[in-house]
Amino acid sequence: APQVTLNIGIDRNSQSITNFASDPASLSVDGGGATLSATGGASGNPVIFSSLSSDICTVTGSLVTVVGAGSCIVAANQAGNKDYAAATQVTLTIPISKASQSIRNFTASPSSLTVGSGTATLSASGGGSGNAVRFSSLTPDHCTVSGSAVTPVAAGTCTIAANQSGDGSHNAARQTTLQIAVSGSGAGPDPEPDTDLDNVTPTV
Repeated sequence: APQVTLNIGIDRNSQSITNFASDPASLSVDGGGATLSATGGASGNPVIFSSLSSDICTVTGSLVTVVGAGSCIVAANQAGNKDYAAATQVTLTIPISKASQSIRNFTASPSSLTVGSGTATLSASGGGSGNAVRFSSLTPDHCTVSGSAVTPVAAGTCTIAANQSGDGSHNAARQTTLQIAVSGSGAGPDPEPDTDLDNVTPTV
């Protein structure tokens, strides 16, 4: 009888990626990076890491580098061989928080004021967002603020606030305050009326 043949399909074994982790598990914009690790399957091929959110983070080898705040999604893949199929891709989400920022060198020139004798100029250095530092008066009965100029209104303590808003990568700065002493007008009191009886001319 003629020879006959039969083909039997033999599927490759499956493999999977386990223990996919990031150290540390979360990051900050103003902090360092993270190191990825994972255990591959029986093919022995290396586990390859990549970023699925390159606007938030990048991956080189096993190192994660922060780009901005948000959810950094990284993927792990392992190729197969003649005996093992490629492993199913697994993903890991690393939260990246916004950076903090602060207001520094908050000053007024001059550091004290007198009602009716000019204004003071405010200055301050903001944080990494690059947004402008905004000034305002917390004691409008004693002083007002327009831009960076402080105008005294009445004697007392003038309290000024400085604020800076955040952006996509920075939190808003904590409000800082500055106190300016405001004294009364430099003009003296009105003279008292003459009450010296020796100088009073009697009425006839």
